[in-house]
Amino acid sequence: MGRPSPDSALTSLDFVAFDTETTGLSPVAARLVELSGVKFRLDGAIVSNFSQLIDPETRIPADTTAIHGITDEMVRGQPAVREVIPQFLDWIGSDAVLLAHNAPFDLGFLEIALARLKLGVPENPILDTLVLARALLPDAPNYQLRTLVEYLELETGGYHRALADSNHARHLLVKLMSMHPQIDTWGHLQEVAAMLSFTDVTEEGFEQLRSMPIGFEWIRDAIDGQTPIRFLYRNERISARTVTPQSVHAWRGNVYLNAFCHMFHAERTFRLDRILEFELLEKS
Repeated sequence: MGRPSPDSALTSLDFVAFDTETTGLSPVAARLVELSGVKFRLDGAIVSNFSQLIDPETRIPADTTAIHGITDEMVRGQPAVREVIPQFLDWIGSDAVLLAHNAPFDLGFLEIALARLKLGVPENPILDTLVLARALLPDAPNYQLRTLVEYLELETGGYHRALADSNHARHLLVKLMSMHPQIDTWGHLQEVAAMLSFTDVTEEGFEQLRSMPIGFEWIRDAIDGQTPIRFLYRNERISARTVTPQSVHAWRGNVYLNAFCHMFHAERTFRLDRILEFELLEKS
């Protein structure tokens, strides 16, 4: 179905409030540790919940654990992101309107995960409840989720865990719509807050490859053929790396290569503008 028609009544739509918890702030460098959502209707009825801890296959920094409370022990033995993301996409379906508070943060992590997993991007529209609150609550002290929940006297508690914050976003949307009954169709809602959508960062990455120096187009062939490449990489120092490319993605003006690094026997991400000379190798 994709996007509703402008005259679709909001009460006829399924909404999915979702949230992520991560190992850090950068979608490129950090990893998901929790993904949750709640599917609901504007009358308050909950259709279903989704909540899953994720093994990020790396350590969770102590300062990040101090924020969301998720420890290495809690995620050990949990499914990896390659299992969880397809389950989440099946659960949300193609018809639901997604929403999150400060949605670009959560979208970034999902977009990079989709690129790494070579999955197509969903067509679901996404509502940012932060943008909506700014438009409808001009007198709020600030627009952090916790502040808005307390300002509107909604159900409090359980912040910085994905399912709890999903429910806070749900309560926020239901409250805002009850305060503004004139916003009763999809078209009316779009007039108040422009919708976001998933960006295909994989295709954008391949598009940017075409404008890079001669030879970089081989990376796409290496990904398709799972052919290893060797290159010099300039980071804090220049080092030689042999990797098997997995995917590319563009993010905030840079193009990144996600690959299995033979030096560390683990997945690593490399900025393409830091790759110096490289060569294709024979498959073993």
